[in-house]
Amino acid sequence: MSMSTLDKVRRLKERRPQAGGNGRIRGIFHGWKDGDNTIRLAGSFLEVRTHFIAPAPKRQDRGLCRADAFQGDNNIPQVVNCLDWDIEKEEPRSVKRCPICKLYEIARSVLKDNPTPEEKKFFDALRQSAVARTNLKWNIIDRDDPYVVLTDNGTEKRVLGFKVATVGMEAWKDIEGIFEQCNIDISDPVKGIDIKVTKGSNGTRVVYSAQAVLAGTSLKITPFSAEEAAMPLHDLKVLCGKQIDPQRIVDSLHEDLMELYSVNSDDADPALVQEEVAATAAVVADDAAAAESFDDGGLAAAAVTAEDGDGLMDGTAPATAPAPAPAVQAKPAAPVAPAAKPTAPVAAKPPVAAAKPVTTAPIRKVVTAQKKT
Repeated sequence: MSMSTLDKVRRLKERRPQAGGNGRIRGIFHGWKDGDNTIRLAGSFLEVRTHFIAPAPKRQDRGLCRADAFQGDNNIPQVVNCLDWDIEKEEPRSVKRCPICKLYEIARSVLKDNPTPEEKKFFDALRQSAVARTNLKWNIIDRDDPYVVLTDNGTEKRVLGFKVATVGMEAWKDIEGIFEQCNIDISDPVKGIDIKVTKGSNGTRVVYSAQAVLAGTSLKITPFSAEEAAMPLHDLKVLCGKQIDPQRIVDSLHEDLMELYSVNSDDADPALVQEEVAATAAVVADDAAAAESFDDGGLAAAAVTAEDGDGLMDGTAPATAPAPAPAVQAKPAAPVAPAAKPTAPVAAKPPVAAAKPVTTAPIRKVVTAQKKT
């Protein structure tokens, strides 16, 4: 074995999640329970953009991808990182390659081109399903259950350890307010405070709120204990940064969505792509903002972003499920679809078909380009 290989082995070992030893740890992904959850934030957060692509039977929604794609040895996760989001830099990528974002842009373009009522229903739902959700991944101490499971030499034991929580934008608005009102870094190991995140319901969906933990009428400062201060933070980019080959996602789409994607997959001029990204940024931001609220919809085991796959992902479902688009016809113009009508920016019209639930939930960004008007 060469020295360079040894170096790589050592680097990999350093990047692997550990807790007080060389064994494997489980139970590191935090799941929000109903009611109050008292936690202590630690370190910095990681901003991610994700898509929920699986069926959601409870919502009578077939999802963006076929159910069989999430089964078997070569399955894909129900929640995937948006390929147009650079997790390392935590910013949008200049080169767009996310097929789900592509579907979002197709839907948005068709909706701008005088769609029929049937098309409007279908593409409204597809657009909402194809908006990338913004979430924050954060190391936390779970005050209600601060333990993870360490397996070492075949023996399991519970040890103190940080967990990784998924914080949606609804809860984040409250947490951001706590940072500002307290005027301190509430995640500081010495001067920080606990917060209470409450998972509830407004009658139609799951809602989240957060508030500072107080001692009387004052902030309750909660310095880390010596044992807590010695715990290693999880490398969030390693645990939550896995990305799926875009072709695997395309191959997993429902047949009509795969055809819609294929019809609209002409290569676009990079300059036009950048122009389109800039031109539609406000629209995308509005859609993303509308989808920022937490709603786990019973999908507690959806995110499989780390090796023990026991994560929690929250996503907001569309209000209504669209009718599927059986035979998808292209109606072109801009650099995105072959066809016939030279005015449609990105088109793809599904003939009217029998109603059947189609999309599910999460996505955001734009990939297709349009010509200047």
